[in-house]
Amino acid sequence: MGRLSELKGVERPVTEWLSKMGWVFKSNDDLKIYNRPFSNPVLESILIERTAYINDISVEVAKVAVEQLLQSLNNPIPILGNELFLEKLASHVTITIDGDDIDVHFIDYEDIWNNDFIVTNQYWVQGYKMVKTDIVLLVNGIPLVPIEAKQRARKGTNWVEGVVQFSTYDQRADKLYMCHSFGVACNGRIAKYGIPGASSSYFNEWKSTILDVSHPNPILEPANDLCRTYKDDKDGLWNFDVERLPNGEVLERMKLGIIGLLQPARVLDILKHFMVFERTEGKIIKKVARYQQLRAANKIADRVINSDLKQGVIWHTQGSGKSLTMLYTAFKLRQTKALKDPTIYIIVDRKDLREQIGGTFDDCEFPNARSVNNIGDLKYIIDKAPAGVFITTIQKFRELGNRQDERDNIILLIDEAHRSQYGDFQIELQNVLPNARRFAFTGTPIPKTHQEFGVVRESGGHEYYLDRYSIQDAIDDGATKPIRYTFGPMEWFLDKEKLKKGYEEITADLNEDEKRLVEKRVQPWKVFLKHPDRIQTLAKDIADDYRAVVEPQGYKAQVVACDKEACVRYYNELLKYFDRSEISIIFSTGAYDKGDKYELYKDHYKDDVERKKLIRQFKRRITSEEQKLGNNLKVFIVCNMLLTGFDAPIEQTMYLDSPIRDHNLLQAVARTNRPYDDKISRLSKEFGRIVDYIGVFQDYREALNYDPDDIGEFEDVESLVATFPKVLEDAFKPFEGIVMEDSYECAMNIVRKLTEIDHGKFEGTFREVVQLWESISPHPKLREQREKYLWLNEIYEIYLEEFKRIDFDTEIYAAKTRKLIEETAKLISFKGHLPEIKIDSDYLSKLKETKLNPSDKAEKIIRDIETVIRQNEVNSAIYVEFQNRLDDLIKQKQEQSLAIEEILNKLGSLYNELDEVASLPQRMGFPDKGSFEIFTLIKSFSKDGFNAELAREFSITALENVIKKKIYIGWQDVPREYERLQADIELLSVNPKFEQLGIDEQDELMEGIMKAISKNYSLD
Repeated sequence: MGRLSELKGVERPVTEWLSKMGWVFKSNDDLKIYNRPFSNPVLESILIERTAYINDISVEVAKVAVEQLLQSLNNPIPILGNELFLEKLASHVTITIDGDDIDVHFIDYEDIWNNDFIVTNQYWVQGYKMVKTDIVLLVNGIPLVPIEAKQRARKGTNWVEGVVQFSTYDQRADKLYMCHSFGVACNGRIAKYGIPGASSSYFNEWKSTILDVSHPNPILEPANDLCRTYKDDKDGLWNFDVERLPNGEVLERMKLGIIGLLQPARVLDILKHFMVFERTEGKIIKKVARYQQLRAANKIADRVINSDLKQGVIWHTQGSGKSLTMLYTAFKLRQTKALKDPTIYIIVDRKDLREQIGGTFDDCEFPNARSVNNIGDLKYIIDKAPAGVFITTIQKFRELGNRQDERDNIILLIDEAHRSQYGDFQIELQNVLPNARRFAFTGTPIPKTHQEFGVVRESGGHEYYLDRYSIQDAIDDGATKPIRYTFGPMEWFLDKEKLKKGYEEITADLNEDEKRLVEKRVQPWKVFLKHPDRIQTLAKDIADDYRAVVEPQGYKAQVVACDKEACVRYYNELLKYFDRSEISIIFSTGAYDKGDKYELYKDHYKDDVERKKLIRQFKRRITSEEQKLGNNLKVFIVCNMLLTGFDAPIEQTMYLDSPIRDHNLLQAVARTNRPYDDKISRLSKEFGRIVDYIGVFQDYREALNYDPDDIGEFEDVESLVATFPKVLEDAFKPFEGIVMEDSYECAMNIVRKLTEIDHGKFEGTFREVVQLWESISPHPKLREQREKYLWLNEIYEIYLEEFKRIDFDTEIYAAKTRKLIEETAKLISFKGHLPEIKIDSDYLSKLKETKLNPSDKAEKIIRDIETVIRQNEVNSAIYVEFQNRLDDLIKQKQEQSLAIEEILNKLGSLYNELDEVASLPQRMGFPDKGSFEIFTLIKSFSKDGFNAELAREFSITALENVIKKKIYIGWQDVPREYERLQADIELLSVNPKFEQLGIDEQDELMEGIMKAISKNYSLD
């Protein structure tokens, strides 16, 4: 027999903690006075007495109301009975007394200490069988929270055993099941909460240390020794803490969970605002909020109700339940009396997102919530100002004219704000709803999100996000699964002489400007990605991997290709290994596809109905029943669609063959990391997989480490807004005599005026206007200037077309060049996947832990170094040295002129150096990467007596005095502007101060400098 018991090791400390939180401990003997029959889970006499007191009604009337409440416990379907019972507890029942209808409440949410809070243990309930719950929390006699306590030191026992016991409640004691809100399983080490009946992967720890102070909290009383409490200096919220290890990790995890979750006010908050019953595919799934969802919703509610601040950023990573967080937020705000029946808009920027979020609200039968059907519907809502929750796309607000709803109890919850926050749409949104509170929900923020929705505090400092739930938080909590990454490298041979000769023949009749445009159009990287040999090789690898690794577990996969043509090529090749019923392409229908492209794509175009049907099929596990219904779908092939806003937990693997970056990469990877549990097959996803054929590891790690503190101070937008009208007016002055209208005469007048004015001055003023607009957009005051601003953009386009652009069709030559590259490239080898490594850990350390032999480790580092160099462009001066050193090591490896262990050590050192390149310019005192690259080029071309200080000064002077003053949006696409900038750089290089650097004497060096400028200072 173990020396640590459940009673003393778990039950007793938990009940002691709870008794210091406001729950009153009563033993079984104490409860005998209520004469509760075991068949009734409710202490009815307490419930009647509390109901009478709370509503100020007689005991007789209270009995009638309680009887109506308890009728829900007779429902033959336990989940329906539970839903009806909790709805009445969260709200009320209406009964008729002497001809008058009165609302009767069973719980006082306004003054929670009018309720009766009891904690007891060994609570018996008789159903089909007898159930004995270790600990129960009763509110007004109702067993709301059952707690199963297990002993941590007995073999084969942990908190999961408690979850298993919960799963029998609905069959063994259905009335007890119908009373509960959520359950807690603990074992001395941790406590996890969830819905009885759900699998263990849907039970979560409560990790927030925020105290609920919406009502007096006993934990904050001076004499209470339960735990340490403190007020956070940043947000002013009260927190608690428990004992931690020297490294900061929580030692008392169970205690933290119990205190954080089971404060009486929090239990009632969850009951009233944070539980949903979701209907999907004929099933009812009960859900309770995770701690980050409740925390974010309550922070928004507190800011709306108790603060003058009108906005904030909710940064919750992909897969963390953002749609439900928005639902909980909307529900709590709608229930808040102080807001006087508020209106809430859920703002999205795409139709499919509106359907996804609207579906969440519909599935949970959210009251007074609906999608906005069309512009007319939105006009009706604005004009009539009805209260409710409205889900709409942001684009609709652009067509409302001068309509406004100036109420101050309007709240906007803006989904994926990094996409929808810019430009005209947000300007119109703020114009229509000028006094609305705005909260940006995003899983993948970018700096502009923080700039637009962040807060500058009166006390100083910046609030980049109101609430944050990171990728690592989600993985640690099990809200998302870890990602495992593997790279599939390949080697190519390119016949450069044949390519050069063929290209010269194709472009023989073109001038240098036209050749430059052709080169830009070719996109040679896509030619390599879509090379027939490559697609053929990778399709076989995908098929082999899917059949061997993914399919046996019952999971599904996506193939992500670089464009629609690549999707079709993959599809045709994969048909050698898959039945047509197993794979499908999902991409958008191109309005301008024609000729060969149309013929290639047309069989794969799908309308909305067909696309939705395929998505539903993809989300389901393949069974014999599904196959009889015609569903055998296992693999989606996509390029852009279904990389965001698509939630299919059964997808485990993504075969990634597209160079997606930054927040798009984070969103794409998140398609694989959703938890998945299947009760029938017992399938439980342990991790998501990325099989990477293109090399995105470095980008993903950078995105994982994104820190908003790196973006610096918020700009003083208001002062910039005040200057904008004059700046715009100055730029528009040469054209003020022209009537701006949609006519031929207007265009001719603009051209005439453009022939008269100073082009350099016009470009400068236009550039200033655009940069200022981008800095302050989407400020609502810009709406007054928008029409003139758009006309200025129109004038600039005419200017480029008339004086700058070359009227030349590059596609004819680009297509021939792509064909030439394809013919001159040959796949040498593809060695399959390198072993999987978790990409959220230290790369080299993890690599050392793998069972790879030294040669294969060296191979992996070589390919990953090549990936980093390729991503940063091999012709970049900063990376030339790395490429040369890598080539030497590859050659030595092939010749085995060095021991493989020595090569491996050198490769590791090279990788570490390469990993530090991003911060190298700053560490060497350069203002940015571009100026450092110019310096590096000068150094690499210098002969004897290199003057580092002079080269540094030239690089920084070129940036400050030439480049910054000459560039504007689109300059890199104008050959004459490129030449003008080169002339200015050459002029600087022959300045007596810099003459000794010899830049003007080396054409190749000057060409390299211009390439570096074009790459680092292009403005799109």
